[in-house]
Amino acid sequence: MLNNFCALIAEITTKKDAANFVRDLFTPSESLMITRRIEIAKMLLCGYTYQEISKKMKVGSNTVNNVNRWLYAGFGGYLNELRNTKTKKEFRSSISTTEWLRIKKKYPAHFLIANLIEKVGKK
Repeated sequence: MLNNFCALIAEITTKKDAANFVRDLFTPSESLMITRRIEIAKMLLCGYTYQEISKKMKVGSNTVNNVNRWLYAGFGGYLNELRNTKTKKEFRSSISTTEWLRIKKKYPAHFLIANLIEKVGKK
């Protein structure tokens, strides 16, 4: 059923159709919760602290922590989609150094060549 749902979403071609689909599918509070999670993920990638996010988004620290966990320990959906919204340079510059190091540590194979170049450059 999840695959069918995802296939249905993938067939939506315009922002207007996507907005209408979301409005029909979710209650206003569900839509708000989902959009807040996306904004929280963007803020985490930009280096905001939990306290800053909690205050600005009016959510608890548990919510921020859950989004952070899904962002880095989930299936990669947040990272993939948020990565697509910016160029690589913009995306990299929006991530705090600490988070970038965590990503590099979690996915070492993706950064193998870059890590080798860094090591050679330090010698």
